[in-house]
Amino acid sequence: MTASCSDARNNESTIRSSTMMSTTTSTVSTSTDITMINSTTISMVDSMLITMNSRENVETVTTLSSISSEKDSKEVSTTSLMSDSVWECPNITKTSVECSCDFPHTLRCTGERTALQVISEHLKSSKAGTISLLDVTVTGISILPARFLENVGLHGLVISSGELRRVHENAFTALAKPLQALGLPNNLLETVPISALKYLVGLDRLDLSHNKLKTLEADSFNGLSNLTYLDLCDNLLSQLSPQAFAALPELRFLRMRGNRLSISALSALRGLKNLEELDLSSNLLLGPMGPNLLPWMPSLHFLTVSENEFINVQQGALTGVRNLSYLILSHNQIDVLEDHSFKHLSTLTRLDLANNRIVDVSSASLAHLEKLTTLDLTHNFLRSLTADLVVPLKSLEDLRLDDNEITMVSSDVPTSKLRLKRLSLSDNPLNCDCTLLEFATWLSNSSLNDEDKSSAVCATPPALENGILTQVSPGSLLCGEPTPSMTRVPLATLKEYHYDELTGINLLWNIEPCTEHYTCDTLIVYETVGDSEVQTESNPLHCDSRMMRDPCSLPVTAPPSFNLQLGHKYRYCVVLLIPTTYDDVSLGLGCSDVITLKETKQEEQHDQEPSNTNSLDVRITAVHVNVSDQGSLHVDVSLSPSTKSDASPCEISIVVFDAETAIHKCKLNCSSAFINLEVLVPGRYKVCASLDELANIESIAFSIIEDDRGRSRCVEVQSFKQNTEAIVLSIVGATCALLIALVVIGRNIVRKVRHPRIQTQCFLPAQEFEITHKAHYIKLLATTKV
Repeated sequence: MTASCSDARNNESTIRSSTMMSTTTSTVSTSTDITMINSTTISMVDSMLITMNSRENVETVTTLSSISSEKDSKEVSTTSLMSDSVWECPNITKTSVECSCDFPHTLRCTGERTALQVISEHLKSSKAGTISLLDVTVTGISILPARFLENVGLHGLVISSGELRRVHENAFTALAKPLQALGLPNNLLETVPISALKYLVGLDRLDLSHNKLKTLEADSFNGLSNLTYLDLCDNLLSQLSPQAFAALPELRFLRMRGNRLSISALSALRGLKNLEELDLSSNLLLGPMGPNLLPWMPSLHFLTVSENEFINVQQGALTGVRNLSYLILSHNQIDVLEDHSFKHLSTLTRLDLANNRIVDVSSASLAHLEKLTTLDLTHNFLRSLTADLVVPLKSLEDLRLDDNEITMVSSDVPTSKLRLKRLSLSDNPLNCDCTLLEFATWLSNSSLNDEDKSSAVCATPPALENGILTQVSPGSLLCGEPTPSMTRVPLATLKEYHYDELTGINLLWNIEPCTEHYTCDTLIVYETVGDSEVQTESNPLHCDSRMMRDPCSLPVTAPPSFNLQLGHKYRYCVVLLIPTTYDDVSLGLGCSDVITLKETKQEEQHDQEPSNTNSLDVRITAVHVNVSDQGSLHVDVSLSPSTKSDASPCEISIVVFDAETAIHKCKLNCSSAFINLEVLVPGRYKVCASLDELANIESIAFSIIEDDRGRSRCVEVQSFKQNTEAIVLSIVGATCALLIALVVIGRNIVRKVRHPRIQTQCFLPAQEFEITHKAHYIKLLATTKV
């Protein structure tokens, strides 16, 4: 793997030096890298590799050293090898600077303003080749002075101060050898020091991370045509000139993590045909990930765009980077992978989609990924492990599904054909019944390690809760009474669609099964744009199936705020929330086909418009609502004038609301303005009557006022069903409880009033309640006198 952006909070000096000087992959570097450095640099590179990848890359370091020794055998003599074995760290004893050597030929120093001068003088007097890498942290300087390392030969130089704002034009002109690596991290540079860098024509690696860079100009890297590694992490970059990287034809590794780049700024990457690795994580990349996100970069193998705000992956995404091996999309807002999302990325071997909002993955969305070996879908919202997820991935070896909402493994998963070496299912609410029997058998007999086998833990039924699936006996995996986790989730299908300019868009959804309790969450509208669909509008929905007269039919009205255009194609989706026993809610989804927005109102309806216009002179004077014993509502609307001729009929719209949700809607003729409505659930209701068309019934209860020319009126009522026996029993019980309470209170009062009886003794003094020994003494004295 490649080295990530340096982190100043964790071994700052060691990490930044290793970032500057180490090779960039855990495999052997190319011959170009090896021949570029001599045996002294090899020793330093080896040490940096050990620092950065201490355990993983020890074998790589040995291989790299042996290869370099073979290629440079004519240059490296026994004498030079012996000199390395007896190498000593320079002893700098000045009070203004402290130095140490973690590795051979590497000098790390910290000090004040004069530290650079002290170090320079000491290195000039040292034997050539003693130090290859100098890492200096110095305080109190804002300008890097000219010729500060005159006649000092170095391969790598790292300078940090936390206060450095400018680099003198001649800062690096007096070096005895041309620098191969330069690091200026953790400073306050606001622009790239172009005038100083143009003299470093042989520079291979440049680190400008953790500065204050805001823009990259067309000439920011002029003269650095040999640069292969550029680190710009954790700056303030928001604007890139289209020619910002034009002077870097050999650039292979580009890090721009932690900036403020938008998608439009990525066009500046055009022309980087040799770029192999690109890190764009933690920027301001948002919206859909489409085909033209990145320009043509045929050599790119590693792409990281984590910690951005992509919302979906469109069909044919990332057309310009068709040779990708690693794609990291973690920590975004992705909820949809469109069909054939990765059709141009057939070379992918690792795909990371962790920490997103993915609910389902279709087989078509993962098609074309036949070389994929690792898929990470941890921390998403998947509900099941299906064949669609694994069948298209013929080379899959590592599948990570931790922390999802997986309750079941589909019976169509071809367990006998799985080639998995790793499978992680921890933190999923598995329902362990007979449907998991085949999967449990495969899991127990697989070659997975014990940790992976024990990651599948039962959540239901209660008898198997927290039981490890592989340790549950097959006889315990039963299918009897349906468990909550296996309940069929209500789905919505569009039954009717109506649109006209007056009432807007009205949708009638069929909910099946409608016996399950559900509430409404969101109406989402997608617009078809070319070959893809883009979310254009969304609006919260409010409903409760328990309060609906017919929970199998769900009417939904698109609000007037939706900016939909006639002739455009839209898909409408509703999201339902279903309470569960092991989780807060589950999702029920339903989407319509693509529908072209156009008028659906019948011609004969237009003929009624004049009559509706004539009703404008009618006013609603009152709305009377009576509640029957059975809980039904009798609604009577009083009009002024009270009678209308047949030539000018009118209609009254009646809407009943529970809280903010409309549960009943009907129309009455003005000639018979009364109706009976049955309310099944006791509670408080608002009943509204209006002579106007209700374009948005969800908001009518809050928009109607009493002084609006009498066109609309609302009243609130309390509905309940009487039960004579229950009422009588309640009265009797309350009476008994009251009598018992009165008896208890009376007895307590009597006890408080009654005084304890005391024997009459005339000779006792009044101090009866003094301490005991004194009272006894007085009694004895009185008796003696008698």
